[in-house]
Amino acid sequence: MNDNGIVFNQNAQKIAFDDEHYEMMMTRYEQFMQNVENCTNYYSDLELEKQRALNIRTRSFKKLDKLLFDFDTYFSKKGGKILWADDAEDANQMIYDILNQDRVKRIIKTKSSTIEEIGLIPYLEMKKIKVTETNIGDFICQLYNQVPYNIVHSADNKTNSQIADLYSDKFGIKQNCNPKQLTLYTKQLLKEEMSNPSAVITGANFLVSNSGTIVLTENEGNILKSCSFAPIHIVVASINKLITSIDELSVLLPLSSFYEPNRNISSLYTFINGPVEIEGQLQKLYLILLNNNVTEILKKEKQRDILSCVHCGGCYNVCPIYNIIGGHTYETNNPGPVGSIIYPLTKGFEEASHFTSLCTSCGRCNEICPIAIPLKDIILENRKYLVKENKSLISERGFLSFLMKKMLNRKNLDKFGSSFKDMELSFQIKKKWGQKRELPKFAKESFSQYWKNINKLN
Repeated sequence: MNDNGIVFNQNAQKIAFDDEHYEMMMTRYEQFMQNVENCTNYYSDLELEKQRALNIRTRSFKKLDKLLFDFDTYFSKKGGKILWADDAEDANQMIYDILNQDRVKRIIKTKSSTIEEIGLIPYLEMKKIKVTETNIGDFICQLYNQVPYNIVHSADNKTNSQIADLYSDKFGIKQNCNPKQLTLYTKQLLKEEMSNPSAVITGANFLVSNSGTIVLTENEGNILKSCSFAPIHIVVASINKLITSIDELSVLLPLSSFYEPNRNISSLYTFINGPVEIEGQLQKLYLILLNNNVTEILKKEKQRDILSCVHCGGCYNVCPIYNIIGGHTYETNNPGPVGSIIYPLTKGFEEASHFTSLCTSCGRCNEICPIAIPLKDIILENRKYLVKENKSLISERGFLSFLMKKMLNRKNLDKFGSSFKDMELSFQIKKKWGQKRELPKFAKESFSQYWKNINKLN
């Protein structure tokens, strides 16, 4: 097993048997499933709409080069500037150069999985640039000095009492505040930052190629407030966010927020069609278009559907593995089934081979995905690739070789008694089986011996 896999197993073992954590995750799961039940009435044929969404995204991937060219043309005409980044290092350097050029030392950031993916915040803090999170969940994580627990509900691993105690320690407010009081206090803290920012950095949910439009979704209103007052607006978006036309948003946007509680009032959309005028000066609008191995994933016909993900959080909420080990164990901004697929494809199977085993093949993620991405099937495809390219774990290959020698030859299987076979099996897979599980024991009498005895063939 590689070093990453060993560390992952150690971290997973620590959290997997934490009863308090498991109870919290099960409460979150039950709340989510109740929300799913409430959402199903919004469509007369939900599965058809899911398939329409996947078809829209698939068509975009097939003509991505044209969409990129068209978007660049329209966006540039409107006064925006596009910078092309090959990887996270390129993107971070470009953003720092923009901020350094205007001597910006304080910025605000809105919620974005892409920004988390490139590790921008630690990078800017290392460069002595102060970053303030405007999403309430991300703001709480920043106070804890932790990465978000998942891509939708960043502070999902914290209880209200824990957050109330944190606010009491950090800001001196009264203890035992309820969620509404904590939310109002946080909004007040962020109000001044959002009304007078030196620069704002956002992600993007979709990029519309035939109009050069950037589309952002939220449920707090902080993105719109931040963008309206910032003299410098930097957008970081992956190239797989491109869609053909604004008409396609009528399908994609409702499904993107499908599992949001109170979805009829919580989804806010911002359409950016160019820089705005702020106090008589034209805003500087930059778009960092990030590749970061997207083009490599697009080459893989059976795996590229994962790029259609809209980061709704549905798949990990129903994933039994995520609900056991939690979000931080994955050590990636995409926990759950999506992370299990994306991480090996972007980081390499040698480094992330252990992620391919994080699936029970229950298929719940397939059922819940609003874009009809066949997540379970893609994970299985990654497993096939791992074996085909001989990148599977050495210990697994050794065990399978041992097993085949035994199973394909009855004499080899019956050569020794049950005690020796128990010891042999324990040596082969005890570490894999887990300390909390007891290995099954071989029967004292083999099947062939049993058959001979009942038929009196001895």
